Amino acid sequence: MEASLCFGFLKSGWQDLKKRLEEGDENAWSEAIGVFERRMRERFFSSIDALVAADTKPDLAPPMQGQVDLCTPGFSIMALCCLLIDTLQGFREKPIRSVAQTGPCAFPSGPCIKPPPGTSEQFKSFLRRPAFGETFKDDALAQAFVDGVRNGILHEAETRKWVIWRDEPVGLLIANEQDGFALNRTLFYNAIKNEFESYLQELRQHSNGALRQRFKKKMNDIFKET
Repeated sequence: MEASLCFGFLKSGWQDLKKRLEEGDENAWSEAIGVFERRMRERFFSSIDALVAADTKPDLAPPMQGQVDLCTPGFSIMALCCLLIDTLQGFREKPIRSVAQTGPCAFPSGPCIKPPPGTSEQFKSFLRRPAFGETFKDDALAQAFVDGVRNGILHEAETRKWVIWRDEPVGLLIANEQDGFALNRTLFYNAIKNEFESYLQELRQHSNGALRQRFKKKMNDIFKET
């Protein structure tokens, strides 16, 4: 079976679409952006929305006697949100490569090659985008989120000094909670959705040449891997 980028768009269709993009065909850009949007909605947003809808909210409606099909999807929602952030920021900017140290090699007391930042810096860049306001302006808090939520959930299936709440703290993305933090997952997800819409709008503008070039590179990479 031929691989597809999203439902109804097969790998074989990309070659023709890519050629039209290179020719500057704006109709092709509308189609390519639509394919990307569908892929993101099918793979991420629809799944998150389904989890939000499945939340049994035991604090608001206590389970009936004998009920076993309860759903508390906070961690699952945040895991998908973090994967979505990594994906979207990867379309915005290319990863930073290692840089050779200047001067004498410091080994064994230090590295000869400057360690790469990995994807953490990219992730933090997304957290500082406009939809999140000033919440993650402080680098220490942004790093605490990366370590405690993103890395904690994806690598250890638990958060580190973070609690994930549905509607609290009221009106705030984050608040201090004992020796850690509380995250309003609903506001956090809303911010991601706003940034996604903003990215689509930027892609639709012919003047954003660098952003479009990065988009084509990522889309080409996806089709090479499918």
